Amino acid sequence: VATGLLYGIQSDTSQLTKGCSPSEFDGARSLYEGVDEDRLDRVANPEVGAEVLEIKAAAITGREVRNAFAVSDVGTISNVDAVPQAADELLRLEGVTAVVVLGDADGQIHLSGRSRDDRVHMGKTLSAVVEDVPLGGAGGHARMGGGQLSIEHMNGLGPGDGLTREEFHERLFEAMSGEL
Repeated sequence: VATGLLYGIQSDTSQLTKGCSPSEFDGARSLYEGVDEDRLDRVANPEVGAEVLEIKAAAITGREVRNAFAVSDVGTISNVDAVPQAADELLRLEGVTAVVVLGDADGQIHLSGRSRDDRVHMGKTLSAVVEDVPLGGAGGHARMGGGQLSIEHMNGLGPGDGLTREEFHERLFEAMSGEL
């Protein structure tokens, strides 16, 4: 239990480097004696499947960067968990301070955004981008956010004229720049 709790604290705070209060440090310190270090290492550094690595590679090679912001559309995927992992990787690129990665699965566009830019609240950014798309939803925190929207609704099913993929990418850049 101590191992799981410590991992939770570490993952929520980027290894106790972001968004920490004295409570996180105190909690980590009090849990440490009961931690199984080998198990913590296995949980914190799991093996990565080939598809996840391919999606990360596609996000990096297919990225569009404007100023310090990046958008990467990885296309059709079967593992939606790879989208936030790709966003985490893309944020590590030099000169990039906010990213959004999107991929399609089961008729939905899955969005994941990351920010280390104080000007870009990622939850609000993603929410603003999808608010005009029927049945679209997004949100999150200042540093990370996510969302989903129906491809059919984005293309114009229901009220509204819909958006092309290019227009959607443009909205992502506008929102990160504070223009939306």
